[in-house]
Amino acid sequence: MFGPCRGIARELDAPLIVGRAAEGGLQLLDDKVSREHCAIDPIGPAGHVLRDLSSRNGTWLNGQLLQEPTRLRPGDHISVGESVLVYEPSFDALRARDGESTLVLTRSRTEAARSGTAPSPEALARAGELALRAANAPSPEAGVGLVLEAIRAALHPTALTVLRLAANGSMRPLLARPLGAHLTVSRELVDSALRTGRALTMPEAQAFPDTDNLRTRVRRGEAHVLCAPLYVAGQPAGALCLMRETAFSDEELALAGALAGAAGPSLCPPSEPLRASVPSYVPPVAESASMREALRVATAASQVQSTVLITGESGTGKEEVARAIHSLGARSRGPFIAVNCGAIPAELAESELFGHEKGAFTGAVSARPGVFEQADGGTLFLDEVGDLPAPLQVKLLRVLQDRVVQRVGGRASLPVDVRVVAATHRNLIEGVRAGTFREDLYWRLNVVRIHLAPLRDRPEDVLPLAERFLTRLSAQLGRRAVSFTDEARTALRACTWPGNARQLANAIERALVLKGPGAQVGLMDLPPEVVAPEPRADAPERGGTAAPAHGVTLAEVVGKVEREHIVLALKRAKGVKSTAAEALGISRPTLDRKIDEYGINLFE
Repeated sequence: MFGPCRGIARELDAPLIVGRAAEGGLQLLDDKVSREHCAIDPIGPAGHVLRDLSSRNGTWLNGQLLQEPTRLRPGDHISVGESVLVYEPSFDALRARDGESTLVLTRSRTEAARSGTAPSPEALARAGELALRAANAPSPEAGVGLVLEAIRAALHPTALTVLRLAANGSMRPLLARPLGAHLTVSRELVDSALRTGRALTMPEAQAFPDTDNLRTRVRRGEAHVLCAPLYVAGQPAGALCLMRETAFSDEELALAGALAGAAGPSLCPPSEPLRASVPSYVPPVAESASMREALRVATAASQVQSTVLITGESGTGKEEVARAIHSLGARSRGPFIAVNCGAIPAELAESELFGHEKGAFTGAVSARPGVFEQADGGTLFLDEVGDLPAPLQVKLLRVLQDRVVQRVGGRASLPVDVRVVAATHRNLIEGVRAGTFREDLYWRLNVVRIHLAPLRDRPEDVLPLAERFLTRLSAQLGRRAVSFTDEARTALRACTWPGNARQLANAIERALVLKGPGAQVGLMDLPPEVVAPEPRADAPERGGTAAPAHGVTLAEVVGKVEREHIVLALKRAKGVKSTAAEALGISRPTLDRKIDEYGINLFE
């Protein structure tokens, strides 16, 4: 197998000849390759065309024999003899973090794999010393540097790479050494090492590229690959793979295994705390017809990997729906990363999304992955995506199209396997018309759209939501409350909730903090804006009658609240009217009038 290297990763502004005797082109030392096998011709800004040069064994494009000149598309695979060339720009998807090193995972047989059986005491002592130093490194970066330095000094590999095990079971390159190296590893070898927990080695055919300013020569030959498993908190996290032309001894296997075992957390840090199992899924409240329809669309979208755009007013539960999409899909065991695009300072937004390398800017004392890398193998929720600055909209579009990210200050692109769910309270179509939001990004995000109606338009969801918040917040705050009084339920249903579910949750939390004794939340425990809300100028009419649909007038609700507050003030003042009036902020005559008006018994 042949992967991309520096000689063919450059822009092609002239025909590139591929063959055994290609002068100034790509020379492949393979008996199955003709002297001049095929050519890649530029056609201006439009791209490149592949044509066969009457080769003996033919040129194959994506598994099909090339019959006529064909325009190449990103990611096309060109088979020439025993080599496979990948047409740009998908070169970036194969590059490791710190250069153009290439990893190719094959399906080679593993009968030749072997493991160390009886390492010498000297080898174990040396491995233990190096492992201890790596485990006690002051930082993950220092631990990584120590491990790589020790491996280079003791094992002399031609190339090495660290693979990270994604949540979906795929292996993704995390870093590689040196720049420009090519490494072919058997996936069965990696799986066997992770399954047995031991360092294994086997011979593996490799491609050795030799590049100069004019051409790239590729020599195929046998080499030996060593694979040592990486574990974090007892769970498989990745693998350390080494390659060289000479075989590895038993002592070297033991040394590599010990180093990998001690340096797992440094070499392969988890993007979030490891989870032994998928958290239990609690579906969002959906008693209303509009919310049931939204969940129906979310359930269907969870079974595919298409981008989802969730719209609706702030506080309507867009993140809850995004979590439902994540939990119901195949990525439920992967991370769910949520980021509010509107809350990130403009100067830090690119670093937050895509990460940065050490020294990329003042204060970047170490490399840091962005949220796309953190969500690798899972779901990334981009809340308030409409607030992204214009320059970042361009970069986000590229990531969504190519599935690769480039860190700030980095030279190479990193492949990411992320499902993106975006949300906004803005009208993005109006943003497109105003020129503040890119139209191509809008259509890239708006593959599956889910709209959440405001809470005032789905009153059936209010009480079920309130009861769920009451259960959850009671446990969090340590306050005992099991239900609402009838008056409180009436007030909750009558409120228009301009702040939607977020306002409802805050009202329940305030009620739990301030409530008196008893197992029920009463009317007097709710905030004044819930009990007697002021009419909204922009609120739609909810009917032409003076009384709400539930048969309780606003005056009756206000009267009940006022009476309960007066009774409470009198109890706290132990019947002293002047003290109660001062606490209520009214005069003593006004208090006397209210007591007579509401028929309050001072001894009740």
